[in-house]
Amino acid sequence: MLPDESLDDLTAAVQACDDARSALVDALNDAAPADDAQADSAALEPVGRALADWRTAQERFMSTVEAAGAADPATTALLLQTNHGVDASNARCGIPGTDVEGADQPFPLDLTGAEGMLLTQAATEHLE
Repeated sequence: MLPDESLDDLTAAVQACDDARSALVDALNDAAPADDAQADSAALEPVGRALADWRTAQERFMSTVEAAGAADPATTALLLQTNHGVDASNARCGIPGTDVEGADQPFPLDLTGAEGMLLTQAATEHLE
């Protein structure tokens, strides 16, 4: 069971991950060059920022799981989905260029083609 006092914090952290994923998709769409050329660094900055925001939101989720005394992120995600209808998959997926303990699920976006190149380039240039 998840403590009631932690439920709002967990749900907010999951929502932050969902919002960051949405921002990443928007940033990737905006950064896509019209032709096959590489995007310039300035166009990739919002992609890098969205990746960093998603990483921060995931870290917040993992910290909240730990503070709640939950067994682990996987069990917490299952309990959130089953008992509260909250999908925590964006809080648990691995993000290229980041290393968040407990984020061990496959990355949900297509990494092939132009989007994959943009994502890789942004992670390389803009993530610390």
